[in-house]
Order: sequence, then C-alpha cells, then structure tokens
Amino acid sequence: MSNAVQTINVQEARGSGASRSGTLQQERIVKLVLQWSVLGTALVIVIFPLYWMLLTAFDPPTLSYSAKISLLPKRITLDAFAQLIREYPFMLWMWNSAAVSMITTLLAVVVGTMAAYSLARLRYPGRGFLAGTFFLAYIFPATLLVVPVFVILSVLGLTDDYFGLVLSYLIFTVPFCTWMLRAYLTSIPRELEEAALVDGATRVQAMVLIILPLAAPGVAAATIFAFTLSWNEYLYAFILMNDSTKMTLSPGMTKLVFGDIFLWGMIMAGATLMSMPVVLLYFVAQRFVVSGLTAGSVKG
Repeated sequence: MSNAVQTINVQEARGSGASRSGTLQQERIVKLVLQWSVLGTALVIVIFPLYWMLLTAFDPPTLSYSAKISLLPKRITLDAFAQLIREYPFMLWMWNSAAVSMITTLLAVVVGTMAAYSLARLRYPGRGFLAGTFFLAYIFPATLLVVPVFVILSVLGLTDDYFGLVLSYLIFTVPFCTWMLRAYLTSIPRELEEAALVDGATRVQAMVLIILPLAAPGVAAATIFAFTLSWNEYLYAFILMNDSTKMTLSPGMTKLVFGDIFLWGMIMAGATLMSMPVVLLYFVAQRFVVSGLTAGSVKG
C-alpha cells in the first residue's frame, strides 16, 4: 500500500514538474515574441524614413510625383546626384560645412576639456556656481538665443561671416563638451594624478600625460557629438548666412524648394550625401560614443 502511494506521489510530482516546465517555456516564448515585436516595430520606425530617403534618391526623381506609391525601386540611377552636383554648388556647401564643423569642433573640445578639468579636478571658490552655469547653458534651448546672437553679430559685422557662424556654434557645443567631459574626468581616480604630482610633475604635465590619455574615449565621444551638432545645425546657419556661396549644407538645401515645389529627388540625394560623413564617423568610433554616453549617464 505504501509503495503504491509513493509511486502515485512520484508520478504526480513528475506531472506537476512537467506542467511547470511547460508553463515556464510558454512564458519564455511569449516574452521572446513580445521583445522581438517591440524591437521590430522600433526598427521599422527608425529604418523606414532612411529607406524612403534612399529610395527617392536612387529612383528617378519623376517617380517622386507618381500617384502610385511603390516601396521597391523600379530602376537604380544616379541622375538625381549628378543633377544636384551639376546645377547647384553642393560640393561648395559641403566644403563650407566641413570647414565650419571641424573648426567649431576643435575649439569646443579644447575649451571644453580645459573647463571640464577645472570643474572636475581643481578646488577654488565659485566652482559649484560655474558648474551650475555651464549646466544651465547646456540645457537652455539654443533656439531662444537666435535673436540676441543675430543682433550682437550684426553690430560686430560678423553676419555672413564664417567666424561669426563658428562663434554662434560654440554657444551650445562648449557647454555640451564641458558637461560631458566633466562627468568622464570625475570617473578617473584622483590618486593617479596625485601620484604624478608627488613625483614632480606639474599640474599641466599631469593633465596632459596622465589624465587626457585615460580620458581619450570621453574626448573622442565629445568630438563626435560636437561635430554632429555643428554639421547638422540649420537655424543659426540659415539666419546668419545669406550669401549662397558661403552657405553650409543645411540652409543650402533650401535652394531646392521653390514655393510649393519640392525637388524631392535632389533633396533626398543631398540628404544622402550629407548624412554619409556622420554615418561613417559613428560607424568607425561607435565604441567611443557608447563609453562616453555611459560615463556621462553614470557620473553626471
């Protein structure tokens, strides 16, 4: 009798275990399906505009006005790219954008690195106030400063001038680089710098030879983001630059719109060419971007 009862209990336990295992497996499958559904939906939302841009750029421009929408290209052509480069000073706009963005990035990273080092490492009265000021400038919408910046640069005679455009870009790139690098420098152990100072190094030598090599990923991430902000900026460039030969890419692309007529083929071809440098930059240095964002999110 007791052996029979034990046998029944064992069978019930096995049955219960098998049922629990099946339930866990079903829950795991449901969770996996939900995860892939959310990721797939997000991926479609992100990728589809880029796909549509490429489709319009490489398809004949006349198809952009077709009443029948097709998600597949009927033929691949570079006509829109050739027409854009032939009829508009697109390469000049790209050169202007590259020059302004690289100069802005260089100045922003140099100034931001020194300011971040001061806020993260040095002790002096008013350091907290300065850090708060940089943070306020960092979160303040740059669009609200367009009018005062335009008035100041007009008085100084710096409108339609690359120097004035670079100065306006530094308004939002320097606080961004400073706040991002401050978070990264704070994560580096202070003992390393103190050891260098004890061994006879000066403060500048300790910063250049000890701290900056360790902060290279953060500096690289700040450089990439500063370049991206400058490269894609539209409002300041549109307000400050009126000469079409001095325009950067963003305001230059408005020359492809005539009233309610949009030259979609060339607009999308220009957008494709405009996005290539930034895409390549992020592709090459994506690990620096991730590490820089991680340090900023944890230590900020």
